[in-house]
Amino acid sequence: MKRTEFKKKIAKFSFLTALLLGLSFFVILQAANSAYPDRAITLVVPYSPGGGLDLAARALADSMEKHLKQPVVVLNKPGGATTIGGNTVVTAKPDGYTLGYFPTPTVIPEVFSYFYEAPYSSKDLKPICRLTEPVLTITVKEGTFNTLKEFIEFARKNPGLKMGTHGKSGLGYIAMATIAKAEKIKFTDVPFAGDSAIVPAILGDHITVGTPGFAAIRSLVEAKKLKPLALCLEKRVDFAPEIPTVVDLGYKLGFVSCHGFFGPKDLSDDVVRMIDELARKIAEEKDFQTKIRNTSQIINYEDTASFRKSIEKYKEDLKVFFKEEGFVK
Repeated sequence: MKRTEFKKKIAKFSFLTALLLGLSFFVILQAANSAYPDRAITLVVPYSPGGGLDLAARALADSMEKHLKQPVVVLNKPGGATTIGGNTVVTAKPDGYTLGYFPTPTVIPEVFSYFYEAPYSSKDLKPICRLTEPVLTITVKEGTFNTLKEFIEFARKNPGLKMGTHGKSGLGYIAMATIAKAEKIKFTDVPFAGDSAIVPAILGDHITVGTPGFAAIRSLVEAKKLKPLALCLEKRVDFAPEIPTVVDLGYKLGFVSCHGFFGPKDLSDDVVRMIDELARKIAEEKDFQTKIRNTSQIINYEDTASFRKSIEKYKEDLKVFFKEEGFVK
């Protein structure tokens, strides 16, 4: 081989090597630049600060930050029977930087279309996973009533008592409406944006009864300021075993509320898998378990596939329930 041809081949090889190295570096750089997350994540909560879901979301945000090494900011967007918060996520860019931590009603607004209108439906949100479960109460001011039966008898003689709920899509309203129908009594519903508004309304005698989460009233119960007459659950909880559930007392429970992650409908499956796996890990951590227990809530993780099936079941069960209870003709 001539010396000149050899030099040309060496030069060509060197050029191709440099090109390949350059392309490799570019690919690596692009991957590094597109690594998720590389900035703060916003976690939307459809209630005002201070309630059970808000407390769970903030505990979750703290745990997420430790794993992701990025800020996770809780954004409270109350109102519209939780659909303002829901629509905030629906209309967000589907890049994983705006997620929702939502209760059941927020993600299936079409089921409640006869109560109110929402600018989106369940098809506009992508379920990621379920993580916590709230413990809602039927609560009165301490010293007014000792049992739910006593309260119902008073309501029978005083129709139109004001009750504070999270809106007609919430489990609290449905539980109270079910009791009212079974007992043939009437309440006047006063919707609030969250527990932080319901609690002072009870204490200030602006409403007779409310349905706040146990997480928001625990200290006031211990201080003998508020008295929960029943829990809106199927089974009693270990941190308040003395309080009966509405099912214990003979009433139906329309559905089981739960809190979970959601994103815009076009959120990538890669982000869904990452958040789902992260939530599973966090659910197993002792620190997070302690935080949730201290907020008087329950951890009940459910992966993406199972959660999506559960949501479809909630939709069908609620439709049947509302028809049976006479809410839908």
